[in-house]
Amino acid sequence: DRMLYITLAITLIVFVLTQIALFWFSYKYQEKEGQKAYYFPHNNKLELIWTVIPAITLTVLVGFGLYYWYEITGEAPEDAQVVEVTGKQFGWEFRYPGADGKLGKKYYREINPAKNNPLGQIWQDPANHDDIVASQEMHLVVNKPVRLVIYSKDVIHDVGLAHFRLKMDAVPGMPTTMWFTPKFTTREMKQKYGDDFTYEISCDQMCGAGHFSMRGTIIVESQAEFNVYMAKQKSQYSLAMAGEQTSPANVPGASGDSTQQKQTTPSTDSTGNRTAIR
Repeated sequence: DRMLYITLAITLIVFVLTQIALFWFSYKYQEKEGQKAYYFPHNNKLELIWTVIPAITLTVLVGFGLYYWYEITGEAPEDAQVVEVTGKQFGWEFRYPGADGKLGKKYYREINPAKNNPLGQIWQDPANHDDIVASQEMHLVVNKPVRLVIYSKDVIHDVGLAHFRLKMDAVPGMPTTMWFTPKFTTREMKQKYGDDFTYEISCDQMCGAGHFSMRGTIIVESQAEFNVYMAKQKSQYSLAMAGEQTSPANVPGASGDSTQQKQTTPSTDSTGNRTAIR
C-alpha cells in the first residue's frame, strides 16, 4: 500500500502541475493581433531540468518496485503455509500439504480428471497420500505467511490478488512463487465493508473466451477454523483409490492425458525440480 500511495501522490502532483501549465500557456500565448512569435530553439538548462528530475523520480519508483518484488518473490519464512495454485481454462485448483507438511511430486502426463487425478500427482510418492485438492476456493490462515507455488495446465494465466496488491504469472511448465501475510479475516472484512465483500483470486492475463469468468474465492480464517476445514477434506489419493467421482477439483472443463504410469516416471516437485520415481 505504501508504494501505491507514493506512486499515486507523485503522479497526481505531476498531473496537476502539467495541466495548469498547459492551460496557462494556451491562454497566455494565444493568437493576438500584432503579436509576434518568439523564436526559442534550444535551452540547455530546461533540457537538463526536464530530463534529470523525471529520471530521479522514476529511479525512486523503480527502486521501491524492485525492493518489494524481491521481498515477495524471495524466501518465505520457515513457518509459512504452502499452497499450490494451478490455473486452467477457466478456473483454479488448489493443493494443500497434509500432516507431513510436504507436497507430493507430480507429472503432467499423469493428469486424468476421470480418475480423480486432476493435477497429475504420482501416487507412488508417499508425500501425495495426504495432499488435499480443492477448486475455486482457497483457504488461508490470518496473520500467517503463505507461500503460493503457481502452475498452469494450458496457457499463460495470471494469479491476480487485488485485495493483497499482488499478481504473478502462471506459466505452463515453469512454476513461479510469491508469499504474503493476510492481515484480516474474511469475517472482519465483511464487518468493515459489508456482507458482499469477498477476497477474490482472478486471472489478470487474457487466456481465452472464458477469461472473464476465471474467478475464485479466498477465505481468510483463524488457524482453528482452517484446521476444521482441512479435517473435513479427503485426500486426493483416497478419492482416486476409492474410484470416487466427486472430487472437488474434478470440475467441468478439466482436460488431461490418460497415459498410464510407467515403471519409471519423470516428475516435478513443488519447487519445479525434475526427478524420477521408480
